[in-house]
Parts: sequence; C-alpha cells; structure tokens
Amino acid sequence: MSSEGRRALKGLKPWWGVLSLLLASCAVHPSTRAEQADDAAARGLRARLYQAKGEAAAEARQWGVAAAAFAIARTSQDSLVARWGQGQASVRASSLRWTKPFEGSVLAVAFSPDGRVLASAGYDSIVRLWDVEHGGLLAELKGHTAEVHAVAFTPDGRWLASAGRPGEIRVWDWRQGRQVALLQGHADVVRGLAFSPGGERLASGGLDKTVRVWDVATSAEQLRFEHDEHVISVAFSAEGRRLLSTSMDRSARVWDLETRKEAHRLVGHQEKVESGAFSLDGQRIMTAAADHALRFWDARTGQLVDVLRNPGDVSAAAIDPAFTLVVQAGWDGRVQLVDARGGALLERLDAHRGFVMCVALSPDGRTFASGGMDGVLKVWSRPVAPPDVLLRGHEAWVEALAFSQEQELLSGAEDGLRRWRVSDWNHVASSAEGTEATVSLAVSPDRKWLAVGTLKGRVRVLEAGSGRPLLELSGVNGSVRAVAFSPDGKTLAAAGDPEVHLWSLPEGTPLKPLQGHTGKLWALAFDATGHRLASGGADATVRTWDVDTRLPLLRLEAGERVRAVAFTPTGDRLVTAGMRQPIRLWDTVTGQRVTAMDEGSVGTLTLALSPDGRFLASAGLDAEVKVWGLPSGELVGRVGGQQGFLSALAFSPDGAVLASAASDRTVHLIGFRALAHPPSAGTTGIEDLLRRHGLVWDEARFLLQHR
Repeated sequence: MSSEGRRALKGLKPWWGVLSLLLASCAVHPSTRAEQADDAAARGLRARLYQAKGEAAAEARQWGVAAAAFAIARTSQDSLVARWGQGQASVRASSLRWTKPFEGSVLAVAFSPDGRVLASAGYDSIVRLWDVEHGGLLAELKGHTAEVHAVAFTPDGRWLASAGRPGEIRVWDWRQGRQVALLQGHADVVRGLAFSPGGERLASGGLDKTVRVWDVATSAEQLRFEHDEHVISVAFSAEGRRLLSTSMDRSARVWDLETRKEAHRLVGHQEKVESGAFSLDGQRIMTAAADHALRFWDARTGQLVDVLRNPGDVSAAAIDPAFTLVVQAGWDGRVQLVDARGGALLERLDAHRGFVMCVALSPDGRTFASGGMDGVLKVWSRPVAPPDVLLRGHEAWVEALAFSQEQELLSGAEDGLRRWRVSDWNHVASSAEGTEATVSLAVSPDRKWLAVGTLKGRVRVLEAGSGRPLLELSGVNGSVRAVAFSPDGKTLAAAGDPEVHLWSLPEGTPLKPLQGHTGKLWALAFDATGHRLASGGADATVRTWDVDTRLPLLRLEAGERVRAVAFTPTGDRLVTAGMRQPIRLWDTVTGQRVTAMDEGSVGTLTLALSPDGRFLASAGLDAEVKVWGLPSGELVGRVGGQQGFLSALAFSPDGAVLASAASDRTVHLIGFRALAHPPSAGTTGIEDLLRRHGLVWDEARFLLQHR
C-alpha cells in the first residue's frame, strides 16, 4: 500500500465506532445544523476509509475491488483522487461474464480453437459444453463413471477428448452428443490430454507415471514414455514432432516422436511441475510449478532462458501462444494474470473459496476460465482495449511530442521525426519522416502546420498531415529547444540562446526578437489571447512579454534552471517548473506566487495542460507522470511504466490521450479520459460495478470481496 493509503488506514482505526454511530444517528434523527455537521464528518470518514481500501486493493492489483472501493468513496465525497483511482482500476479490471455452480469440484476446463465454446468437467463425471458469450449450456456428455480430470478439443473443434478415473479416455462428437472412440490402457487417473496439430494423434499422461500417444482413428496406442512420478500435463509442439510432459518428479521432459526418445529433461523446479506449453513458433517452452516459479526454456537446446517468480501458489497455469500472458491459479483460491515477458503481476482475483484446480485461456487471450474445489466455474473477460501502450521505434531518447490529429502522434529525437497512427492501440503503426535531429515540436491550432526545432538551430514548418516542407527559418543560435504557435496561428516563436525569435505566418517574415534573458531558453508558451508569451531557461528566470509591443511584462525568479512553462486557459495563472524547484502557479498580473506543487522535486522537465484546463501533467527525473488538479494543485494520480527520465508530454486535442516520452527511447500512450473521468458513481453504478466484477459488498462491515 502507498504511504498515503497506510496513513489513511492508520488514522481511521480509532474512528470505526464513531463512524458507525454517526451513520446511524444521521439516519434516525431529524436534520439539525449539528447533525448536518455530523453527517458531513461521517461522509468524510467513509470516503477516506473506502479510498484507503481502494489504494490497498490497487497496490495488490485487485482491480475490481479497487474500482468498487473508489466508486463507493465517491458516493460520500466525489474527489479527484477517488475518480482517478476508480478510473485507473476500471480500465485494468477483468469482468466476470458468468458463473456456474456444481456439486463437487470443477477439475478441468478447455476452450475450443475458435474460443466460442468452453468444455468443463469435474467430480460429477459429466462433461459440459458452454456458449462462452452468454453462458448457455450447449451439451452434456455422460458416460464416465467417476470424476473427469482432463478435457481437450481437436484443432478443428469438432471432437472433444475427456479422461479421468479410472484411466479411460473417451472421444466425443460433442455436437451430436455421441462417443466416437474409447482409448484404454492407463492403469490410473489421467491428468493431461492434448491433440496433435493435425488432430490424428492424442497424447495423455497420468498417475501411472506414463505418457502415451494414441492413434485416434484406430484407438491404438502408438508410443509410451515414462516419468519417475505422476504425469500432470502434456502438450504438442506446433509442428507436431515433439511432445512436452510435466510431472510430480519436478521435471518436464521433451520427447522426440520420430526417434521415440527423450530429447531434453528440463530440471530446476523445486516442486511438482503443474503445467507446460510450447510457444507458437516452437522456439520456447514454459513450465509452471508449485514452487511459485515460471521457467522459460530454449526448446531446441533445453537450456534455461529465464525464471519468473511472483506472489501466490501455482496449482495450474495457461499461457497464450505468443508467450505474452500467463493465467496462473493457486491453492489459496486466487487467479492471477502475469506478464510473461517480465513477470509483472497484472491482476489478482480472489476468485474461489478453495483450491483452484484448473484454468484456461482463450486463443485470443481475451477470455479466461477457472474452476475450483468450491464447485464453481467462472468465465472472465479482460478489457478489450489496453489502458496504455508502450511504443518503440526510435534509436535515441525521445525529446519532443505533439499530436497532429486526434489519432496521430509525432515524436522527435536525435534520430529524427517519427509519425505514429494510434487509432488501434493493439496495432500501432509508425513511420520515420526524416533523420535530422528533432528536439522540439508544435502543431498549429488548426492542425494544419507542424513546427520542428532542430539540434542545429533550424526551424522547419511542415504540412502537419503529409510532412511536406513549407518553410525553413534560420537565425536561431544553438539548438531550438522550444517552438510555439500563437492561438490564431499567425505567429511562431522559437527559443534561442538567449533570444526569443518570432516570425509572422504564413510568409515566415522575421519579427523583432524578444531580448532580456541571459542564458539558453528551454520553454515557451502563448496565453489564450496570443498577446502574451512566457519564456524560461538557463538563467533561472521566467519572463512574460507583450507580443504586440515586444516589451517585457514580468520577471519571475525561479532560483534554478527553468524547463517548462504553461498558461492556464483563463490566462490569469502561469505554471512554471524546472530543476530543483517546485511546480509553481503565478498570478500573471501581479507576479505573485499563488501556490506550489511537488515540493522537493529533483527536476521537472516537461508540463502539459489538459485541453479543458482542469488537469496539469508533469514529468521529469523521477521517471513517472504526475497529474495535478487545477486550480487546487492537488496531486490526483501517478503513472509509471517507463525507465530513466521523462522528457516530453502531450495531450491529444480532445484530452482523451496523454503521451509521455522517455530516455529509454519509448513513447507511452495513456488513456487519460478513462482515468480522469470514470462513470459517475451512484447506487445503480455501484450495483453495476459489483455485478461486473463478481463482488459482494457488506456495508455494515465495510467489506468488499469476490462472491
């Protein structure tokens, strides 16, 4: 939990009884001034309590619980912080599609290859087929005489294999509800099943310590391999020539089906290996074990490539074919989503009240299912669109950002200018548009022109949509670290060393420069009228200018180098930031400081105001984006995800997206509207949230948990 969350919870403990009494008294007695004060105090305490619960849940990646907690806090006190918390959680939380109760444990689940059908089986010996979209029952397959531990679809989805105790394997035409094959040979429970890519072979593994490969057409056993202990799972490689098996003997083994020999023995896990899979390209193998570890291996050599560890036991696991996402189940009832590329915990769901016996991930990675010893089958959906996305393409750290259109972003770095088409965050396209070192960017208010400041003192004006050159402006000393268009688009300003250069547009006629600074300039901003311009730089001052007369208006002492300036939309406030100084708000008429934010900051390098003027984003040497509410200066939230320092920020014209650039050569797209403006909270909204995330709320005990 964050330090704020811990302090909030600690401060609330003595007030539990008081809060209950206040809520009760407010509900019973007629309203008086004193009682209204008590009611306000109770609402404040309630909001603080649920906000702290939301912060704790968010830190644990329990996004559904966090979204509900923040939404409940908003019903008492609709703060910017609670809104941000709800927004951050809602865009990351999986939704419960449907749930089904059973007599006895759910032991096996599997999605059809098209992801539309889910097979489940368990203690009651019946195999069931479900419509994934709506949860409707499609078929029931009866014939097993005891519990069913494994199910698997053929690659074409036509047939389904099922097996369990005492070791018989049945193959079904599930649409017609008839058994088409019976495979006999295992001497004990079968735990794992997998069809070959062509569907002509079926692999099985069980408690008799054997792995067997069957000819489905003839029901004949073709191959047999042995482990030292029970076999838990089996999986074919994409080309069908290799078979992976995992076991209680703490190993996974790769079998060459052509030579009929063991190709690799994968050892290193300290507990039984619950699950295993080949990547779609056949180059890697994933194994998941009860020792809390996911291990990745080179499928060709059998060498260990990586080990990922995260909180929670592993009782079962499933991974997508591209090896990007793992669904991990635990003995403690939790289901977790884990980033397979780095091991980061993406989400935790305390989904079951007992051991989670099985999990499955749909082929598209958007839906997952879990079944447990509590006799419950649950099907979940992940958010369709990612809450953020990290873009890579530059070979140097990114220094400038600007949106040319709602769905088009431009970035500048020492390796040149790059254009990103960001309409689909799952498939962002980009193209390089020149190799000249670009250190500043600005788009005209009508989105027709793009100003580019270069490392060698040139200012180029391009057609924003096509990148076609329109003007080339020179005369700036040193690198051009800031460019800015006036609101009417008729004036362009560029930061020099130490002058502010001005040109009239569209001709590009130079105007009298603004003189007074004694060092390199790093920041420029016009106010909403276009009659005032602010500048700041290495001489530790911020100056405002009358653009029409070219005369200075204010000189503000910052104490250290100034890296960013911005006028609020009303024009009565100026925001400044830089090295070893707080973010400050100044009165633009008197020059008096109104407030300060981010005290003790090592260095803020960039600022961006949301188009509606309600939020200020800042970033710099501390490698995170901070969002502040205006005019209060309240810290609303933080966004991480990049390494090194952050050098540039930009809002999309509609305020829906915030982009940040970093020294790790990445650009981060953040869904800002969803974070800052989640749906309003109310009784109906809370009920919808609880239902969506499969939660129950006990207001009397301030308890939120999964059903």
